Amino acid sequence: MTETIHALEISGLSAGYRGVPAVRDIDLRVAAGSILALLGPNGAGKSTTLRAAAGLLPALGGTVTAAGSPVTGSVERATRSGLCLIPDNRGVFHRLTVAENLRLAKAPGGAGPALDRFPQLRPLLNRRCGLLSGGEQQLLAIAKTLLLRPKVLLIDEMSMGLSPVAVQQILPELRRLADEDGTAIVLVEQHIDQALSVADEAVVLHHGRVVLTGQAADLREDRDRIQRAYFGDKEH
Repeated sequence: MTETIHALEISGLSAGYRGVPAVRDIDLRVAAGSILALLGPNGAGKSTTLRAAAGLLPALGGTVTAAGSPVTGSVERATRSGLCLIPDNRGVFHRLTVAENLRLAKAPGGAGPALDRFPQLRPLLNRRCGLLSGGEQQLLAIAKTLLLRPKVLLIDEMSMGLSPVAVQQILPELRRLADEDGTAIVLVEQHIDQALSVADEAVVLHHGRVVLTGQAADLREDRDRIQRAYFGDKEH
């Protein structure tokens, strides 16, 4: 049997703020071309997990490996290994135009590949980012990150501030990115059904610990399991 190659492997990760753990002993594995939905109530530790995986927070324990390279605690190593984070504020500059934001990625081939992926951004190239809708800003954030050719893409609170229509436009693009480019994606999302509709697997955090792991399709059919996990009932 061929061993699954994980584009992202998080083992025993503990991280937090001022030396106090907010997440403890997190284990996550995401294969190339797969989407993992990271779910949980507010304060469960989802954003902390992504920030620690991307090297923005020091790890208090455990390891993070991206594309076979250890990246624990280093933004530079994470980026060189192809791990990129889109934060919940989307990481775009509101006073710059769409074209200027894309140029900041300093992609050798220019912005063409991103615009080919998201042609709806072409008419907006000269528009300041602050004048874009929330959905357009999120598309820009994804397009800008794609110019870095990520092997692992972490997206924090993707639908925050977006209309339902915008979310329905973006989710299929994430699925296509995983299927066609082989990108491993970890998606933090408050809307459970939307996250499970695009994901392959799902993990639920509660008070900084993993309480449920399962196939997304199975969990969509058994919402009671997710509800119990949101209240901290850990499966054994």
